[in-house]
Amino acid sequence: MILRRISMLVPSRRLAEEVVRGLVFIRVNRQHIHAVARPGVDLKELPAARIRQRRGFAALLESWFWDFNLLLFFAALAILLIGVWASEWLLVAGCLTAVVMSMLLGYHFSGQVPQAQIDDFDVPLRHGEFLIFVDVPRWRVSLVERSIRQLHPEVELGGVGWGIDALGI
Repeated sequence: MILRRISMLVPSRRLAEEVVRGLVFIRVNRQHIHAVARPGVDLKELPAARIRQRRGFAALLESWFWDFNLLLFFAALAILLIGVWASEWLLVAGCLTAVVMSMLLGYHFSGQVPQAQIDDFDVPLRHGEFLIFVDVPRWRVSLVERSIRQLHPEVELGGVGWGIDALGI
């Protein structure tokens, strides 16, 4: 299942632990909470992010899908032109369908699914802040953000992305 990932920058470990407790209190499963800090910082009380989450595997996967979508689009467009030239209307219809689907998928992914990458948080992490990712269903995003803003106004909400729990990203 694809979940929305809320990114939060937290200025201290104590506050990060409070945020995690607050998230668990509002019934966010602890396995859907992931903490990242600069290298060398021990995350003993915080649920540490997996290696794929820390290394930006979601961004790499997104890039692969985007490149595949572009390849599919241009291949279908070339075959479409050949089909029109050869008057193979069944081929034209199939390629036209592939071109339209490719365009719709590209539009959906680039325009409708926001993505905050872990690379966007390099500077705050180097300065000792903690990054907490929370994976929740889409309908809970506003509830979680509102709860965090009320309980901890000093926490900076850094964006919404996506994550797939089954893939560990």
